[in-house]
Formats: sequence, structure tokens, C-alpha cells
Amino acid sequence: MGTCNRECNGRHSRSRRAYWTVKPGCHDFYSCATPGSGWDYSRCNTFCHNGGTSNGYSCSCITGFYGDCCGFQVNCGNPGSISHGNLHGGTFTYGSTVRYTCRSEYLLVGGSSSRRCQHGARWSGRKPRCAYNNSCASGPCKNGATCTNVPDHYQCTCTHDWSGKNCDVDIQPPVMTNCSGDKNIKTAALENLVKWQIPSFIDPHNFAIKITSNYPSNEFTFPWGDFQISYTAMKPTNGLSTNCLFSISLRPKPCPTINVPVNGALLCNSWRTDYGQFCTYFFCKESHTVPRGVMVDNFYVCGASGTWMPSNTVPNCSVTATNLHATRRYNIGTTYSSCTDDRRKMQESYIENSATQISDIFVKSLNKNVSQKMCQ
Repeated sequence: MGTCNRECNGRHSRSRRAYWTVKPGCHDFYSCATPGSGWDYSRCNTFCHNGGTSNGYSCSCITGFYGDCCGFQVNCGNPGSISHGNLHGGTFTYGSTVRYTCRSEYLLVGGSSSRRCQHGARWSGRKPRCAYNNSCASGPCKNGATCTNVPDHYQCTCTHDWSGKNCDVDIQPPVMTNCSGDKNIKTAALENLVKWQIPSFIDPHNFAIKITSNYPSNEFTFPWGDFQISYTAMKPTNGLSTNCLFSISLRPKPCPTINVPVNGALLCNSWRTDYGQFCTYFFCKESHTVPRGVMVDNFYVCGASGTWMPSNTVPNCSVTATNLHATRRYNIGTTYSSCTDDRRKMQESYIENSATQISDIFVKSLNKNVSQKMCQ
């Protein structure tokens, strides 16, 4: 018998010269051989290294090993070092684990802190890196901002009046106090001296500010009308401004409501009634008149004083004229049948009657703005 020809799963062989004769009971090398030539084989070294399993002809290796006899172990090789950090672990074969750490002021990012050698000679995960994580140490955030470290960078949280990457951009406008409110003044005088409080402006960051106004002082003699007062504070360093704006309105004293004549009409202006009212030409409805002896005034005027002249009491057309036995001492004037049908006629009478009493300018204005004050 010869020596085994392989490390594992080999075979022995032997031979001799023999004559082969077919005879009953001849089945194998031993029973059929005769002196002469013959060959025979047997398996040898039927085993595998490192826990592998043999079937007599080949090995089935466990995970992590390979080769005909499972004599070789998987090796992933050195996974590589990292800048500003350390690699822990010097065994790189299957199943081995390595670990990464960073030096002071650096943070491990972008990969796995530990890696394992896998089947196929590949490391699990990705190789990380060490990022600088102490950028706030240099104090990049200004003006009371809060600094937060982020890998290879920093982040500033600004207060409400600063902006920019480092919170060094001034976004604070001037701060204003004591801005006056709107003033509505009723006065009988054609002009009136009005005073107001000058607003105050400051800058919390102590930068210079420039203040402008459309009036030279905090008082002025105004006529009737509407006026705007403006103060503006502008900060040249960032161009931001703050405005104080309020209005002053002067009007004559308001006129009280004039009474509605029963069964009658009184025509008044509807144009700029906040400056005064002018009513004229009293009408009674057809078949009605004022009581005996009552005189009807042709004009009712309310001006800057807020008082109706001669009064704000208009007589009612309370007497039915058709029932009168005599008309003596009854002031039966112009009448109308319907407010709607006679509207144009009454307006024309108003203009004609007004023309003799007021200036041409006022007449032209009223000509477009006559309204029927009251009609019953």
C-alpha cells in the first residue's frame, strides 16, 4: 500500500500482476486475483481543517474559512486609519471587530464607530471621519448671541435685534415713545392754535439717529380742515426708520338735528354739512298749513357756533286748509302734492330763493348738492 497523496481527502493505491478468470464467487481484487497484474485503491486523510466537514472526496468549510482543506481564513485587510483619530484592533480576519475614536475637540461623523470583517473579505459599514467640534471656542457669535457647535462649523442664535451669520448685522429700527394720537377739534373760531407732544426716539444699540418733521415746532395755528403731522427717525447705519404719524381735524361746532315738520318739507344743503347747514323755503303738503298767526321763516342757518338761527324749531303743517272757514291770519304758502313728484320743483325753488341771500360761489356749490332735508 502506497502513501496518501493529498493533505486531505486523498487515496492509497496498490497494484500487482494477475490473470483474471471468470469463476463463481469472483467478486473483488482479493477473491478474483491470481498471480500477475492488478490494482486497488482506498481513501485516506478524510478530514478537513478548522471544523470543515469531509465526504471522503472534498471539504465543506464553515463560514470564514476556505481552501480544499479549509485551511485558509478570510482576511479583510487593514480598514485604514482616520485623521485626528485612532483605530483600535489589530486582527483583520473573519469575525474580527475594529473600533474608531476621535481625539479631543473632534467628533466622529459620517460612518460607523465599529466595523466587523464579513464573509467575502469586506468590512461592514463605512469608515468614519473626525470633524472639528469646538468652533465656538473662538467666540464667533457677537452681540449676546448663543453659539452652538456643529461638526466643522458653528451656529449662532441671535437676539431679536441682530441678524447675520455672526449676529453682527444691526436690524434694530429706532424705538419710539409718546407719539400723539389723532386730534378732532370742534371750534367756532376760523383758526385755532393746536399743540401736541413731540415723540421721543432712541436706539438701543446707541447708534446715531436723524429726526425730521413736517412742522418746525409742536404747535401751529390751523384753519378748519384736515392736517397730517409726521415725525420720522432714521438710523443712517442701517437705513431703518420709525414714523410717528397722526392727524389734526378742525371743524365748526356740530349743528343739532332740526325737527321734521309734520305734513311739510324743508330743503337743506347736503354738501359739507360738517362746516354748516343752510335750510330754506318751507313747504306744506297740499291742503295743509301752519296754525293761525304762525309766521314761517324763510331761512334756517347753522354756522360755526353750532346754533340754529333763528331757531331749530320748524312749525308743523298741522292745520287742514280745506276745513278753514276763513284764511285770514293763516300763512298759506307754497305747497306740494308728493315729495317724489315735486322734488325737482322744490329744489329749483330752493336755489332761486337762496340766490338772493348767499354768494354766487356758494350757490354754484349748492346747485349740485341740494337735498330734501325732510319731507312728510
